[in-house]
Amino acid sequence: MSSLRSFVLVAVAAAPALAVSTVDLLIDHGYASTGTINLRSVLASVATRKGQTFHFGSTYDTYNPNADWTANVFSTFFNHVVAENGCKWDATEPSNGVSDLTECLAVQSYATKEGDSFRGHNTFWHSQTPSWLPGSFSASDVVNTIIPTHVQQEVQGMGASVTSWDVVNEIIGDGVSSGMTPLQCVQNKGDWPTVTSDGSGTPLVTDLSFVYAAFNTAYKYAGSSTRLALNDYNTGGNDAKTACSIALIKDIQTNTAIPYNRLAVGFQSHVQDTYFVSKAALTSTFSTLAALGVEAMVTELDISLSSTTSDELRFQAAIWGDYLDACLFASNCNEFINWDTRDDTSWLGTSKAGTLFDSTGNPKPAAYEVAARLAYYASGGAELCATALGTGSCKITTTGTGSTTTAATTTTKTSSAPVATSTGSSAW
Repeated sequence: MSSLRSFVLVAVAAAPALAVSTVDLLIDHGYASTGTINLRSVLASVATRKGQTFHFGSTYDTYNPNADWTANVFSTFFNHVVAENGCKWDATEPSNGVSDLTECLAVQSYATKEGDSFRGHNTFWHSQTPSWLPGSFSASDVVNTIIPTHVQQEVQGMGASVTSWDVVNEIIGDGVSSGMTPLQCVQNKGDWPTVTSDGSGTPLVTDLSFVYAAFNTAYKYAGSSTRLALNDYNTGGNDAKTACSIALIKDIQTNTAIPYNRLAVGFQSHVQDTYFVSKAALTSTFSTLAALGVEAMVTELDISLSSTTSDELRFQAAIWGDYLDACLFASNCNEFINWDTRDDTSWLGTSKAGTLFDSTGNPKPAAYEVAARLAYYASGGAELCATALGTGSCKITTTGTGSTTTAATTTTKTSSAPVATSTGSSAW
């Protein structure tokens, strides 16, 4: 498709009969479902409506077996880049106190070359640490020296243009329950540095000082508009882990005095066709953060499938569309990261078909659907109903006033609050 914006006009004027499917999609209503996709002008129009740049991106690392294809997708489809591995602690501080930003800077340089913005992932994570960590350091060493030194080296070294940093990654436990304090939410994780790394479970850092140290240092050295994020998986819905995320970001603000308008919560969103957060729940969560002035970000979205039948691929497109719409129509969501660019290089494995492009690099229905959602939003379209509920509950009308929800409730699939799965906890 040479110009997605032209399809907006077609969609307003014509609504062809729905394809036989378990869901109703914008690509059933005059938007392109075949051909090439170029989103650059569309994303510019999205930014105009939002009043600021909408960063729509994916992951990149310097090892890339599909270099020409990747260059094309980052210059036409995405406008935002995050390093999949090149900015993690094992890559950026291989020896204690010795900074090596080679890989991280290379990914940032690639983003610049393709005309894209760049976000940082991540400065603190208990996984993918260098060989000298966790070591036998004391709690004081960790809080007062190791974390501040690393965060300063990385954040300062990458410069002020980084749109956001995942300052701390995956620090909330999967077994949290309603009413837990922020400290209890983090202690429930049971990982270093709240406990030693020898498997004994011996307490090490017994408060949230390591979190405050990371955020305080990032705030000191980041650009004046860089958002500082708390990033985690299995979040976004009306559940205890999401409540922990919100409570923790409030606690961070109170104990660091970082303004709310510099903070963010990243929702990784490694989901499945059978486990995902409903659009209504996402919208509610984003709204709660907006009331605080905190940014909401979709940071690592992929959607694993049970099979790759036509109906499954369309259902994937519906889920993707709902996540994107929740972000587009939220005043405080301006970064949307799709984790991995294509199925054959996805961390999930080819069989899970979890990305927007198939193993040969061709756009899947989800890619066309997100292109349509972006174009529809850019044209001024009203918010659509939750398409992942199925056609029994959601039928799209593109009359300029949005979509309607029918009274019927029959669906073939339904969404649920996210749960811990075998793939979620290894979510990079």
